[in-house]
Amino acid sequence: MTSAFVTVFLVFGLGFCAQRFRLLGEQTLMQLSAMVVNILLPCYLFFTTATGSTTESISVAPLLIAMGVVVPLCSYLLASLALKPSRVTEEQRSAFRFSILVANTAFLGIPICEILFGPLGAVYAVLYDFGATLITLTLGVWELSGGRFSNWRPLLFNPLIWSVVAGMLWAFGGWPVPEWLVAPFETLGDATLPLALIVGGALVGDIRSQALAWRQQLAGLTLIRLVATPLIVSMILLGIGQPALSTSVIIIQAAMPVGLTPSIMAKAYGADAQFAASATLWSTLASMLTLPVVAFLLIAKCGR
Repeated sequence: MTSAFVTVFLVFGLGFCAQRFRLLGEQTLMQLSAMVVNILLPCYLFFTTATGSTTESISVAPLLIAMGVVVPLCSYLLASLALKPSRVTEEQRSAFRFSILVANTAFLGIPICEILFGPLGAVYAVLYDFGATLITLTLGVWELSGGRFSNWRPLLFNPLIWSVVAGMLWAFGGWPVPEWLVAPFETLGDATLPLALIVGGALVGDIRSQALAWRQQLAGLTLIRLVATPLIVSMILLGIGQPALSTSVIIIQAAMPVGLTPSIMAKAYGADAQFAASATLWSTLASMLTLPVVAFLLIAKCGR
């Protein structure tokens, strides 16, 4: 497990450090991000799902999607309770709650779940991410915009979800993946997750933060996002005895730092984008300490 996180954070850190030195232009970074999300990850997930789907993986899909909605809702409620103790100003409230609501369940969560739990862990992580995206585009946009909702196109045309759906249909149709496609898909898969980590690290490294004046607000946000939320989720899921793999993926995803989109969306809707960007940067750096602890305790408990 230790070697897995060393690998993750070294590759993620490579992208982070590269972008701190501005080795990638903003347009290049956005193009790489689009390629990972729209081409590489969908191909990897289709092949993984088509060759590894089981009846169990289908049966837990509703749970994973539902928890992708419920966990952010819990973190949002915790954020609302923490506004006064964290001394969050009126201008920061929307960005504070939205940043806690939106976790990095894609660029960081999917690779970590794959490394810790295997290819099926990545599939489960995508199903969770679908639920999280649903709550982001509804409650999240409502929070930022004061009662207006975004359109549903980003959710309905999410290539990650449709690649998993297509893979499941392929698997349960009983069709084998042609032999001449197996090696290319495997090679693509070997390159996809490292590239996703590098791009994710570069996106975080692109953020510039002036956070000294927000120490208390960022500390409260980070504690909720990285400690309180996974702790509460762990107590509930382990207490009711959910299947080990799905439980493990949900808890790891619940422990992810603030996602990459809050600063972009906050700027688009007139919220405090600089605070949201700082939340992404500092919670990601803190997660390098908290995520291995969560995984260690989880694996010790679940035996994975």
